[in-house]
Amino acid sequence: MGEDAQPSGKKTKFTKRPAGKFVMSMLYTWFICGVVGLFLLYGPWDGFRTYFITSSQTTINHKYLSELFYPKAVIDDVMSKNTVIDLDTQTDTNSINTSTNKNEIKLTNISKGNYKAWMLEISDPSSVILGVSEYFGVKGQKLPYLMQNYPSAVAGINAGGFGDANGFGNGGIPMGLVISEGEILHQPNKSSYNIVGFNEDNILVLGNFRKGELSELKLRDAVEFTPFLIINGEPAKMEGNGGWGTAPRTAIGQRRDGTVVFVVVDGRSISSAGVSIRTLQEIMIEQECYNAANLDGGSSTVLQYDGEIVNNPSGSDADGMRFLPNAFLVVEK
Repeated sequence: MGEDAQPSGKKTKFTKRPAGKFVMSMLYTWFICGVVGLFLLYGPWDGFRTYFITSSQTTINHKYLSELFYPKAVIDDVMSKNTVIDLDTQTDTNSINTSTNKNEIKLTNISKGNYKAWMLEISDPSSVILGVSEYFGVKGQKLPYLMQNYPSAVAGINAGGFGDANGFGNGGIPMGLVISEGEILHQPNKSSYNIVGFNEDNILVLGNFRKGELSELKLRDAVEFTPFLIINGEPAKMEGNGGWGTAPRTAIGQRRDGTVVFVVVDGRSISSAGVSIRTLQEIMIEQECYNAANLDGGSSTVLQYDGEIVNNPSGSDADGMRFLPNAFLVVEK
């Protein structure tokens, strides 16, 4: 047998060794994932591309994700085809009757096949207030602790947005107008505000109002957020998925009989990816809301009722919850 010959049956090729098989398997897996990823990102089917771009571009800190893969022209084109056409109307307060409400609260699971969602119905709109962090303007609080500032609070959802520098905001810098118990706590210096809040007649007021109109609204509890989903029974028109991607969502609405509706949708998990703004609007229509608005979502989305967190928040902390500057609360009268 020559010195270069190998004994019969001895496996010496790298790919036949256990370590070699593992490496080749990993390379093959990475290759397949790469091909699939390239197909999703750049292939003829634009569903994933639309989802990816709209989901990242509507976040505060993760716009760079889509910008890593697509030029600005592509991103702008996708966003222009997926957008909410803002309603230019305002709540007709004469269309809401708040005089015949009972003092009832009802929690309902409204999950469907591809998402998990919950609705809280509050028959007495006067029991819905805007609670704020004990350290408002400096640091937020997670919802259970924020609610402890209001001993009569029995339920709550996250409300307005907040500054989130580098994705590690502490809820201390609220975004937009904030009014609690009739007092303006935060008011950016600008000409108009997108109002989501209750007036002294316990009617949910939605719309864009000029700065000089605020005193006429007699708001008692309000934040600023968009988009408006329904105003005076008219759903906002949408192009594509609405342009906000798929994510956890929080919404507030009011029926014509005055009943207030809280809705939260879980997201960013295998069991519930979340919903688009279009789907959120459809949910609020199904729940017979005459006026409805989107609130801060994503990892801020949270609902507490009767001492328990109802949904599964998607934040990075162990409990999934974020520090919030404010929240819409339900208080016992």
